[in-house]
Amino acid sequence: MSSYGLGRRQFLTTAIGVAAAWTQVSGNAAAATSPRNSSVQVWLTDISAKKWVVGQSDVLFRTKSTGNPLTIKIDDGVKYQRIQGFGAAMTDSSAWLINKLSTADRAKLMQKLYDPSKGIGLSLIRTPMGATDFNASGNYSYDDMPAGQTDPTLSNFSVQHDEKYILPILRQALAQNPSAKILANPWSPPGWMKTSDSMIGGTLKSDYASTLADYFVKFIKAYDKAGVPISYITPQNEPMGTPSWPGMFLSAYQESALIQEIGQAFEANRISTKILAWDHNWDVPSYPETIFSDPAASQYTAGTGWHIYSGNPTYQTVVHNDYPGKETYITEATGGVWQGDDATAFNDALGTWIIKGMRNWANGVMLWNTVLDPKLGPLNSDTNGIPMCRALVTVDPDSGQVSYNVDYYALAHASRFVKPGAHRIYSNTFGEGSIESVAFLNPDGSKVVIAYNSGSAAENFSVADGTQSFDYTLNAGGAVTFTYTGRRSGGTPAATNVFDPTHDFTFKSSLGPMTVTYDPALLQYQNAVRTGSKLLTYSLPIGASIKTPGTSLSRGKWTATASSSPDWGVASNAIDGDINSRWNLGQGTTGGAWFQVDLGSATSFNKIVFATGESNSFDYVTKYQIYVSDDGADWGSAVANGSGNIGKIAVTLPAQTARYIRIVCVAASGFWWSIAEINVYGSSSDTGSIAAPTAVPKGLQLKTWTSPEGEQVTAVFNGTAGSRSFPVSADGSYTYTLPSGTSAMFTTQKLSGFPAPVFGSLKPKQGIPRAKFTISGSHFGDAQGLGTVRFGKLFAEIDSWSDTSISAYVPSGLPVGTYKVSVNSAGGADAGSAPFDVMDLGPALSRTGWTATTSDTSSSNDGPANMLDGDSGTRYSSGTGQYDGLWIQVDMGQTQTFDKILLDSGSNIGDYARSADVYVSANGTDWTKVSSIEDGQRVELISFPTQTARYIKVVNTGNVASNWWSIAELTVYS
Repeated sequence: MSSYGLGRRQFLTTAIGVAAAWTQVSGNAAAATSPRNSSVQVWLTDISAKKWVVGQSDVLFRTKSTGNPLTIKIDDGVKYQRIQGFGAAMTDSSAWLINKLSTADRAKLMQKLYDPSKGIGLSLIRTPMGATDFNASGNYSYDDMPAGQTDPTLSNFSVQHDEKYILPILRQALAQNPSAKILANPWSPPGWMKTSDSMIGGTLKSDYASTLADYFVKFIKAYDKAGVPISYITPQNEPMGTPSWPGMFLSAYQESALIQEIGQAFEANRISTKILAWDHNWDVPSYPETIFSDPAASQYTAGTGWHIYSGNPTYQTVVHNDYPGKETYITEATGGVWQGDDATAFNDALGTWIIKGMRNWANGVMLWNTVLDPKLGPLNSDTNGIPMCRALVTVDPDSGQVSYNVDYYALAHASRFVKPGAHRIYSNTFGEGSIESVAFLNPDGSKVVIAYNSGSAAENFSVADGTQSFDYTLNAGGAVTFTYTGRRSGGTPAATNVFDPTHDFTFKSSLGPMTVTYDPALLQYQNAVRTGSKLLTYSLPIGASIKTPGTSLSRGKWTATASSSPDWGVASNAIDGDINSRWNLGQGTTGGAWFQVDLGSATSFNKIVFATGESNSFDYVTKYQIYVSDDGADWGSAVANGSGNIGKIAVTLPAQTARYIRIVCVAASGFWWSIAEINVYGSSSDTGSIAAPTAVPKGLQLKTWTSPEGEQVTAVFNGTAGSRSFPVSADGSYTYTLPSGTSAMFTTQKLSGFPAPVFGSLKPKQGIPRAKFTISGSHFGDAQGLGTVRFGKLFAEIDSWSDTSISAYVPSGLPVGTYKVSVNSAGGADAGSAPFDVMDLGPALSRTGWTATTSDTSSSNDGPANMLDGDSGTRYSSGTGQYDGLWIQVDMGQTQTFDKILLDSGSNIGDYARSADVYVSANGTDWTKVSSIEDGQRVELISFPTQTARYIKVVNTGNVASNWWSIAELTVYS
């Protein structure tokens, strides 16, 4: 089960402490305020040595230059976002467990969590408004009513439930750290406000939007009266999904309307609590941007809350660059049993959520449960929660034992030293597999540098600040926090040749300086188009638009086709003029899926716009390429690529003349791709092309930069009170409209500057449809971009793409034969080709009378019989993460002769066995090993010498806790 685009429930269902003395974190605490300017205080985590945030001897800055290629340069003259802090959620379960401790033990724990000098100084606390999946009891809200009854005046509103232990624990946290801020949000409003009439599932009834806004007002006032002020709220936890515990679906348009109601209610009641939008996964940046693009909602929306269960932190910078005046918070991140070991858990928490999160503009980071018990609960007794999450701290309510987990120490590397009000300052980083870093300037002038070695070997690196530097060595997986004071300027810089591919653009605004960052890593999330001899990559914030010459073309002679569709979602629905009908792919999207329009004759056009419709807002293609053709058979290389979004996706092109347009999905997702309406725009006289702007009208600000590799980067910022337009073509016929407070970035690369791609080798050279193959070579491009792999004229689904290697899948449904596998590089250039044979497997054995058994089976109707039913839409699933010894067994009813087994995971693209052993038996007792899987894939063909047996057993030999084992069909061949 893929975790793409899912909430914590779905993420966790794909998956299956470290104890240390407090003195490890508190050692050398007094040294943090040392006045010795040359001294650097050091706190080290070395997982291999079981050291967790242990104070070390000081190191000294020395006035010397450094030529170390791994040099972290610090510059406090470059400031970024203001830091509010780090923390975790005080769930019902967490507060209940803390409250169970003795008075002395509770005080000790709370001090270690929240005290800024004697603890790790957690300063952000997330508190749910009502029930979640982590409750010591069952479902509750603050205004529950008997079934069939409502309370629109909220006359029964009460926070009495929280007065028992949640509010007292929150007050105790604030007493330990008075500067701490609290974020509150509901998993569900009272059930009577929803279409499900339950706290489970459903969406908000439109008539109750203002009532829910009043519900927030009453909650904030009640908590404030109880001594617990609320600094932030989000309207809804994980609005994209409806789990089997409290939850509610809200589209971006619904949340935008709700935020307007809440904002107006806050104004009327003089409530200063800030509103954050979204509160869900990284990989849907268009959700918060849809809200920001609505001025009526944006005025009340301070920023975005992000969860970490799909996507990556780069999406935070995507939204920050588009709307640089908005704040950014990671509001939920949890480790759990699926991580397997402390090293993985530490990498996720410190390397990804803290270091990468902060480098991608996070103002704060909040993990999930603060405290859980040894059974990873307690869980909501009214729902089927999943005991898989790990808290910062484990408390045994029976013995009173308290132990601190890896996530606690990861947070300590930041929260103990980076104070609320600090600013992130300039530092370079070396990315995954090397030394990763982030740096801060505290309000008192002290500096904090966090470094983490995410590589597999020890690394020696340098830290340079002004004229001075020092060296340090970190073991693989280790981390260090350095703190020091003083400025080191006035001479020759210690680091003069530090490579950094990023660049900052800072603009003036009425709200203060606005900084946006160019990073080559962002290009794959933007839109790209070939314009003659150049490749233009550009951002397009939600709310921005590009006007091209001409008008919408008549669809009278159009026809539409697609790679697949259900009966209710045929392709012609996308050109019928009815926004309420739609084409639908009929399944989660995979690379290679396509939608095509035949314009009826060769036609000139320069823009394509396709919309999902508001009621299907999440069913958009996440990444796409655009191809054009004169005959519908020869497509050449892609003319454009981009990332999809909620609502309308607009693709701007240089003037094209063609009969056929094909939109190809190039990324798998859990979304079902829909197009409600597609329109094409153009003019027969248009010969223009989009280009980076060279000048902008008064009121807009434009800055440029040339990268060391020769990319021309242009950034435009609109600091005015309204939308402004500027030309993006040489003849001025293409115009870009930028909303107030947004920025746009354009990167121009000369295609002649791309090294010529070379197709090296193809492995394997034969296989079956949907099997994986790998192409090795050079200069394919770091990301797919306009790149393509084809089998003959069919597009292959891409699994991974790098400059030297491409993994892809044989297209589904290919008949037996020999095909030319060809590659176009990321810039569209031809890289070469090689032949590939699609194999004939021979006849499959009849499965009549067969039965299947398994060691583990999901409780969700995914039983073992599904792998023998001939329906690839059903599946067997283990219901648990893969482990060494997990098995499936088939009884063929009688002795059979065979030499191949095919395991097909169907649409569950991540749930295949990475490694396994295959056994056969005549009697189901005595087993003979006949083959092994060493590098498994979605469709696994296992060949072996001819066997005669009745039973087949496949035993999983891997440990992949993050994925179930699913088999849609098991087929045996002779």
